[in-house]
Amino acid sequence: MLTKQIIENTVNSKMQLNQYYTAKTFGDALINNLSSISPESALDLGFGSGSLLHAAKRRWEEIYLFGADIDKQNVTKASKEINALELNGLNPDAPLILKERFGNIDLLISNPPYFTTDLDFNCREILKSVGLLDCISSSTKKIPAELIFLAQNLRLLAENGEIGIILPAGLISGKRWKPIRQFIFQQYAVSNVIQMPVNSFKKTDAQTFILILKNKSVPNSEVKISHLEHNSEFFISIHSAIERADFSFFLEASERNSSSHITKSDFKIFRGNMSHNALSLNKAKHIHTTDMAEEPSRIRLEVNPLLKSKNVEAGDILIARVGRRCLGRVMMIESGCMPLSDCVIAIRASSQQTRNEIWKKLTLPECRSYFNNACFGVGAKYITHQLIMDYLNSEYDETTSQLRKF
Repeated sequence: MLTKQIIENTVNSKMQLNQYYTAKTFGDALINNLSSISPESALDLGFGSGSLLHAAKRRWEEIYLFGADIDKQNVTKASKEINALELNGLNPDAPLILKERFGNIDLLISNPPYFTTDLDFNCREILKSVGLLDCISSSTKKIPAELIFLAQNLRLLAENGEIGIILPAGLISGKRWKPIRQFIFQQYAVSNVIQMPVNSFKKTDAQTFILILKNKSVPNSEVKISHLEHNSEFFISIHSAIERADFSFFLEASERNSSSHITKSDFKIFRGNMSHNALSLNKAKHIHTTDMAEEPSRIRLEVNPLLKSKNVEAGDILIARVGRRCLGRVMMIESGCMPLSDCVIAIRASSQQTRNEIWKKLTLPECRSYFNNACFGVGAKYITHQLIMDYLNSEYDETTSQLRKF
């Protein structure tokens, strides 16, 4: 039996527990997208103010509501409709305790707290029990608590049960957690991935998604992805969903009509290999995101290369790789040579014609929109070499060729 020691990673205050309570609109959206017809019971692990449970009650009047939360105030203030239990969602024995108290649950709904916790023995045991530990690098020291909550819900999932859980963008589209997506999409029947507006929760503008899944009864080859603020939806292949399953990315792909003849062999792409701080300590003049104007610009540099650094030269096109305000800004180097920080990506075209075509594409208004929709990261947004190559390359639609729009 797993140890009953409760993980002491948080203390009992709303700010430190990172509780972002679910607005009625978004709670109803999660519940209304569940496929269950007449469930008898619903459980919210980390129920907070009870918004998701109350939304379930609005849809199914006769449903029994169960909630567990580490915050004693939430348990005390819970409505009479909720059978509430004070319990740490990171307790390895939580599923056993809940099953003994409430029995098998038809619906598992959750908007877990957002914070990073140590990947200690208890967390490893939770992940291992559902097969997720093998999806995580052995060098990982910290892990999102939301992933542990997902694992706990998977441990509670009944044979004919259903899960509706709100997760951050990293788990849905981030490269780091691709093995997690591969496991989930291959081992479970994911019926919908719903992108939520960035302002869904007060005090945070983190991008979030609703993930809805069941135990797999028959193999599924497609996943539906949608957005709460759009009427359209897509059906994408499991392969594409494993790569990323965010609606905005596929919407951008479907709307962009690329006539470019640029191929991967027509340019080289690289980023700086030294940080802004390291270059500053070396007293080396260099290009950083703060040097890039909001609008596309051309610049003449001094000739100050740094031997151990990646240097830009005349004809290179620069793109700001990170930062909410400067993400996707572009700059053309007309002359000179200078180091660039690792926050900047450079494109070196093989010919003047290719350079002009690349510059034309990167300075289109829709280019910034593409990067803003396709970028990675929950807090600090960033773009990758691959995103840029996908945008420039006419082979971009290779990963989205199987999507169907409705």
